[in-house]
Amino acid sequence: MKKLANFILFVIISLFLLHCTGKKVEKHEPVANNALYTRDAAMHVYASQPERALLIIDSAVIVGNLTPLRADILRAIVYSRSYEDMKYDSAILISERLMHHDSVKLNADMQIEVLEVLLNACRLKKDNEQAMYWATQLGDLYRRQGDVTEALRTDAEIGYFLIRIGQYDEGLATIDTVIYQLNGKRKFNELDASIIALKRKAEICSEISLYDKMISAAQRMLDLLGDYEKHPVDYHDGSIREPADEERPRYIDFYRGKAYAYMAEANASLGNHKAAKEYIALYENTSAGQGLTGRFMIAPMYGKLGDYDLMLDIYDEVEQQIGTDTINAYYVEVLRGRAEAAEAKGRDTEAKNYWKRYAELREMLNDQLLKSKAHLYAARFHAQEQQREIERNHEAIRRANMMGAVISIVSLIVLLFAVFVVIDLRSTKKRNRILAFQITEASKYKEKYRELKPTEKIKPNDDDYADMSDSELFAYLRDVIECENLYLNPDFERQALTNRTGLSKERIAAAFAQGSEHETLGNFVRELRLEHAIRLMNENPGQSIEQVSQASGFAKADTFARYFKMKYGMTPTAYLHTKA
Repeated sequence: MKKLANFILFVIISLFLLHCTGKKVEKHEPVANNALYTRDAAMHVYASQPERALLIIDSAVIVGNLTPLRADILRAIVYSRSYEDMKYDSAILISERLMHHDSVKLNADMQIEVLEVLLNACRLKKDNEQAMYWATQLGDLYRRQGDVTEALRTDAEIGYFLIRIGQYDEGLATIDTVIYQLNGKRKFNELDASIIALKRKAEICSEISLYDKMISAAQRMLDLLGDYEKHPVDYHDGSIREPADEERPRYIDFYRGKAYAYMAEANASLGNHKAAKEYIALYENTSAGQGLTGRFMIAPMYGKLGDYDLMLDIYDEVEQQIGTDTINAYYVEVLRGRAEAAEAKGRDTEAKNYWKRYAELREMLNDQLLKSKAHLYAARFHAQEQQREIERNHEAIRRANMMGAVISIVSLIVLLFAVFVVIDLRSTKKRNRILAFQITEASKYKEKYRELKPTEKIKPNDDDYADMSDSELFAYLRDVIECENLYLNPDFERQALTNRTGLSKERIAAAFAQGSEHETLGNFVRELRLEHAIRLMNENPGQSIEQVSQASGFAKADTFARYFKMKYGMTPTAYLHTKA
């Protein structure tokens, strides 16, 4: 039974661990690797066709080209690059949920992807406090990964957000520290990080009217780009951000155009009109300055230079492209520029009208921003409620699965126990048959041995035992007990031999202890009674255990059964059944 208990315990532990840690194997049917529905296909169109990109992502999950987790990351990227506040909210909600996903927690690269989405979405929403929070986490993660350059790039973003929330000195000091630490490192990754940090500094200096520092940052951008253009091989590092040879001129032209625009704005603001016009001309020769978006960015500078007609021409083009969609930040700038131009030309009524529309639109956009935040908080609360509901359902499913597992384990234990009992019964029966056969054969052998053994005639009047050894005395006493069937008397004991032979109890005890293998008279008598019981059960199997016990000299049937089991390894009842 001990082996059975150990076996059942092993089965329980094994099944429990299998249920708790085992993963369900899901059968996936093979699907065609349709190139229309892949990550690359979605990312190729997401900037120009975000809705199509989302459809491609959904389809890629259906055909098995994307996991649900990777699809969520891509959806967040698409939403974060949109120009609609509500979609920024979606990007933030998806990304916040992903940050709690076990797979993302265990994968630093995935965490970086998600944090970059959060940072970009919060930046575009102008939620500077939240953007700084995610930027700090991203920078810490880069440092833990040992990527110092990316950590510095993120520090520049943190400096940018610090200035946006009013901590000007700390923010500028942070950006300047980044620029200083990247200085002199002629590798493309460090160059690109320096360009981004200088770009952020120029943009912030424009907002807080630090035009001298803006010029310094823009000039440093131009110097770096010029050196990179002359010595591209020296900057080659194989980093993921490094453009291919054919893309390098476009990279340089883009950021050079940004630097020219900063130089033009700063000089125009400082009253250096000649220098401003020179940089505007340089800017217009870059690819960025030739498009409507680039010209729109430079349009306010024409106003500062007094060329209002050119500024208004650009705004006319912008309005034609915007059409009826005038509830946006672009149209705010158009209204402001038209108000300034009307004031400069002395058209006060027209200027007043534009300023009024400008103020109303700004207020409307601010209200939309607040509504967007309210929508985000409401959506976040709803998402939390949904998550709690999902967790409740998962807990109910877990309990049901656990109950099912317990029932299965109990059923299996019962089945195993039943099998074990059947096997044990069969084994016991087989063992008992063998034992019964051996017991019977041993009894027959002893009977034959007694028949063949020469008997010595007992001399009842011979009391002279002084010269007998212990073994000789034992043989004499054995013959007396066996021949006269003294052992069949339940009350037979050493005193009866003393009365019968005149020997002392000590002499009789020594004969059995020293002259036999039985040690005591009681052991010898018990052996004779058990052998007699075997003969009775073989000769008359119909007798009860009680009858056999009494006929063999045992006072109680329980005592008989206990000694029988100790000697033969089975109960007298089992012996009788086996014989039957």
